Amino acid sequence: MTLTLLNNRYRILQELGSGGFGDTFLAEDTHMPSGRRCVIKQLKPVTSNPLIYQVVQERFGREAAILEELGEGSTQIPKLYAYFSENGQFYLVQEWIEGVTLKSKMQQKGALSENMVREILESLLPVLDYVHSKRMVHRDIKPDNIILRQRDGKPVLIDFGAVKETMATVLNSHGSTTSSIAIGTPGYMPSEQAAGRPLYSSDLYSLALTAVYLLTGKTPQQLETDPRSGEIVWRENVVSINPSLAAVLDKAIQFHPRDRFPTAREMLAALQSGIIPQETNTPESDTTALPPSLLLSPPQETLPQSVPIPKYRTGLLDRQKINLVGSFILGGLIVLSVIIGLLLTRPSPSLLEQLLGRHTASSQDYSWLSQRLVTDADLRGKNAFELDIMRNSIFARHGRRFQSKDLQEYFDRQPWYRPRYSPEEFPDSLLSPLELQNAVYILGYQKRYGLRWVP
Repeated sequence: MTLTLLNNRYRILQELGSGGFGDTFLAEDTHMPSGRRCVIKQLKPVTSNPLIYQVVQERFGREAAILEELGEGSTQIPKLYAYFSENGQFYLVQEWIEGVTLKSKMQQKGALSENMVREILESLLPVLDYVHSKRMVHRDIKPDNIILRQRDGKPVLIDFGAVKETMATVLNSHGSTTSSIAIGTPGYMPSEQAAGRPLYSSDLYSLALTAVYLLTGKTPQQLETDPRSGEIVWRENVVSINPSLAAVLDKAIQFHPRDRFPTAREMLAALQSGIIPQETNTPESDTTALPPSLLLSPPQETLPQSVPIPKYRTGLLDRQKINLVGSFILGGLIVLSVIIGLLLTRPSPSLLEQLLGRHTASSQDYSWLSQRLVTDADLRGKNAFELDIMRNSIFARHGRRFQSKDLQEYFDRQPWYRPRYSPEEFPDSLLSPLELQNAVYILGYQKRYGLRWVP
């Protein structure tokens, strides 16, 4: 292979690594006067099915475009020089980062100092914030995939998992394309990612466990877990550590996504300030994967100010005034109790909206849920029906039908709705990581405050 030019241009110099999805080589670009060195990733689809090949080729092009954008937007992500396919295999040509991986540095020097680990985290978290802003989850953060660049010592994030997932595309039993395996590395990969549902906090989990490895010299598989809580026990393997740094890492490696930092920006803020967001209690029986941003304080109810009771003079006229005021108060309480009773007995959405004068559920456009993260501020003030509409609009925009008559009738009235899948056949892979995180967030909010219209 060393005597052959790939794409009639790139001469292979040496093999850098080999894995389940292909091989990595150091090469030189013979079309550049300098003979610029580059890294070539040779990627092999897991199936030779010609129907799948076309799908893989299209997805490979899309993922390459994202890698190009990421490399152009951050100096700590390798630039993409080119991509091509040849003899049924796919190739990425990327910037060669001269330096040493964190794994190699650990093997050479042993455990790193707390200050150095902190610097690595503070340098990489803005990079992850940028990656996540492009709706990309790295999926394979580990010591092997972070290089300390020789010229400036900065950590560089390499080997994104999205292209690997493209290579793992196969046909499922329903005839739809799906990924044959979960992308990630055992130990550094959280449970939701192993189940094929990575979130932004999944990357933070992997980065924090990488930091734990740098501090302790132990891989995740070598660390013990608390048999009662399931938490990873690692502090006893460090002679001394700043409590605030330890608390940040502890929060980031929590088993449940709702207990972690929701964003890289919030993790960075906690790391720099030493202030960890306070957690709120959640029912132990609630096993729904919730994003950690649900740990924010619940919406505050605005209570009416106490009204001073006027001192009435004695006499028939005064008693009449008091009776009149009492009648108004009693009447108001009766009306309020009727509305509350209607809410508790769950009248039809149209009747409820008429009583409350609310028509927002039928006129709201929730397409933005595919573009940015939802927050508590977006959910406050909405009733159970509105929240169910909001959450299920994420699925409806991808053509899902609904078992609930209320929901189905609502979406049937929307001009953009094109039903294609039954609830059982709906492929979750249609949802982007951002859409999935928003759906989980809204569901968690509804469960927390008892705001479910459809059980």
